[in-house]
Amino acid sequence: MNTPDKISFFMELINCNYDLYIWAYDKNLNMTHTNWTESIFSGNFLSYTGLSKLVEEYIASGQKTPLIVEAAGNLLWIVGFVYHGTLLEQCFLIGPIYSGRDSQMLMRKHLDEYDLTVKLRSMVFKLFERIPTVPTNIINQYAVMLHYCLTGSRISTNDVTYQSIVPAAKKNDSITSSLEHAGIWYAEEQLFKMIADGNPNYKDALAKSASLSSGMKIDSKDSLRLHKNNTLVLLTLCSRACIRGGLAPSISYDLNDFYAARIEECNSMSEIQKLSETMLADYVYRVRKSKEESHISAPIQNACAYIKSHITEPLSIHMLAKRSGYSEYYFSHKFKEEMGTSINDFILKEKIDQARLLLSGTTENIQTISDNLSFSNRSYFYTCFQKLVGMSPSEYRAQNHRI
Repeated sequence: MNTPDKISFFMELINCNYDLYIWAYDKNLNMTHTNWTESIFSGNFLSYTGLSKLVEEYIASGQKTPLIVEAAGNLLWIVGFVYHGTLLEQCFLIGPIYSGRDSQMLMRKHLDEYDLTVKLRSMVFKLFERIPTVPTNIINQYAVMLHYCLTGSRISTNDVTYQSIVPAAKKNDSITSSLEHAGIWYAEEQLFKMIADGNPNYKDALAKSASLSSGMKIDSKDSLRLHKNNTLVLLTLCSRACIRGGLAPSISYDLNDFYAARIEECNSMSEIQKLSETMLADYVYRVRKSKEESHISAPIQNACAYIKSHITEPLSIHMLAKRSGYSEYYFSHKFKEEMGTSINDFILKEKIDQARLLLSGTTENIQTISDNLSFSNRSYFYTCFQKLVGMSPSEYRAQNHRI
């Protein structure tokens, strides 16, 4: 298979996930082919974006491994090279790619610096909205795969180089010494030890730590963003402390992902503060629960945690057994032996517990609650609720509604 055929096949593979395009250049960095059809980035865009200088310098350095170049707004391209001995024969660029959720916002801010017509601005924004956001680890893997496609040589992601035309921020290289951070490490260690122990008095240690430090020392113009960043740091440290305290890593990491997404959705500092309190209380509760249930095996604990965090999704013994690595029969038997109840009864109890929360804390109608918890019909939901709670959902809401 020749190089064009390899490239074509490679692009078909990655386009199963992301809409990326390719530009082919000769040894003098003159464009020879592209499947890009938009006027923006058409032609020899390497020159007028300033990226050609980065590629030329990289080639001159003698390096032959993949390069990832960055233009303004975190806009990336993957660059792969074909050499004959020490002489460059071709290079290929794949992109454009956004590297993060805020990349499009950064690009919009960058374009605000230019006096564009309304029509051109609209056209540019529509184009940028089509550019896919690809996680950095996937970008690195694509670079490695492109290199193998072009050369047949295996490399690792550590061999991929990043270069940017965006000027680096001015740095203050001096490290100031002060008493401002005195005692912070000890206070934080005390906090995370209490979280790892599942100690309900962790709030005292949290208050002590917060009184010594307001978080990362970054001069951010966006106070909400800074508050989110500090909460994400707290979340990460908390999740690791809980693993150290005996909480199953799979549970802790799932919670980390769940709360990180919730943090990003917050629109105010008070909302972040309330979520932070809920997050810490949830982690501490789970650590205490795992210590109390130390006689329960890790696979069964993980299954219980999965059920609780996915209670609004369809759940089956087959799926849970597969996650645990057991056969359905052995999983069902082991679950009942350790938990004292069948897997179906456990799921039902968790669904009813969730229904009680929704009935008392939301205005969702009973049919919606029944549907969201995957009950086959409203009548069956009423029957199960009456059996476990001792009253109908309507009666329970009337007595416990808090809104």
